[in-house]
Amino acid sequence: MYSKKLPLFLSLIGLFFAFDSLAGSKIDTIYFQKGDRVTGEVKSLENNQLKLSTDDAKTINVEWSKVDSVKILNNMRIVLEDGTILHGKLLSAGEVGKCYIWSSEGDPALLKLIRIVSLSQLEDQFFKRLKGTLSSGFSYVKASQVRQLNFSGTVDYQTEKNRVALAYDGIFTKDPNSGYKQNQSGAATFYRFLPKNWFLVSALSLESNTELQLDLRTSLAVGGGNRIVNTNSTRLYIALGIQATRELSTGGTQNNMEGLVTANYSVFIYDNPDVSFNLSPKLTPSLSNLGRVRFDIDSNLKWEIFSDFYLKWTFFYNFDSQPLTEGAEKNDWAVTLLGVEYKL
Repeated sequence: MYSKKLPLFLSLIGLFFAFDSLAGSKIDTIYFQKGDRVTGEVKSLENNQLKLSTDDAKTINVEWSKVDSVKILNNMRIVLEDGTILHGKLLSAGEVGKCYIWSSEGDPALLKLIRIVSLSQLEDQFFKRLKGTLSSGFSYVKASQVRQLNFSGTVDYQTEKNRVALAYDGIFTKDPNSGYKQNQSGAATFYRFLPKNWFLVSALSLESNTELQLDLRTSLAVGGGNRIVNTNSTRLYIALGIQATRELSTGGTQNNMEGLVTANYSVFIYDNPDVSFNLSPKLTPSLSNLGRVRFDIDSNLKWEIFSDFYLKWTFFYNFDSQPLTEGAEKNDWAVTLLGVEYKL
């Protein structure tokens, strides 16, 4: 009798684990304002775009502001517009534009969907927490025979309350009259997120600029800031800090203590095509060499052509009121009219 029931029992166990494996992923449902719905696995919510993996259409992007209700049964890291970080599931509230967040920390909380600005899966594996971008652009002017190539890349690793960001930007120009020029910068930045959209930040950066006759500038900075605006379509943060720098150039070597004021403004427009704009100014007054001020601007405009692939316009401007080398240019700037970027 037991020998006859054993195969059936094993079959049921196999079906249970197969169903459990399926239920562990494609069990989330998104309901739209027009009454439609789609089922799959929610991967992330970022910049008002919900990334959903489905069986039929593979991975699709959904505009978060057009979602009516959700049932997300996979555990998520949930970030609200006021900087609060929660962990749990999102359940339908029976009200348009609202949901319950169910976590092990307390009773379910009723929230408006618009208050949620970020969702990400609670990944335990290191490589699944990594995100990044690669972009490049090239321009050539036949009349002057000026060639310019730019390349940039970013890598982000984020845990529950910390973030490590690596970034590199390089612009290389070949001019028959003035020769070869380069402008490169790289940075490793650590963020610690605090309540109410406050954060602490520390960064190690390297810079080199032929136009300003700067061979190498090494900077170590610490500071803090606040996300003044943190919504699905617009973000603005301001940070204050202090940094120590060491500069090498043909004019000599100099060590400085400097103040630091930085900001970042981003806006996201979701239509066809999706467009995003980013502006990052930085003001650096010297504390050990009064009267010297440096100012930098980085900006880009991106159009998404298809999933995770963008056309990109970039602009940068660098200013130094007192370059180390006598006779060096005080400012440098460049525009890349057309480049490409891929989001990893």
